[in-house]
Amino acid sequence: MMLLGHGTVYGEQYYTVAPPTESLPWGDMALWCIETFGPSTGSIWAAIQEPGERWYANNSKFWFRSEADRTWFLLRWS
Repeated sequence: MMLLGHGTVYGEQYYTVAPPTESLPWGDMALWCIETFGPSTGSIWAAIQEPGERWYANNSKFWFRSEADRTWFLLRWS
């Protein structure tokens, strides 16, 4: 079951999804995000990062700037 939520990064709204990592390949999901949405700093807590990126991965969640991008992720991995 995918757990949905939301949060803020640098004051911007993000839509989150926490996949069941025990049954889905995290690396494959991250690679799919890179291929689909473009590269990201990877972590919202990275020492060097760009604010306002399209997506991040952190704390066993994927963070999407756009609710539509989160929906694409859910469609692909559900």
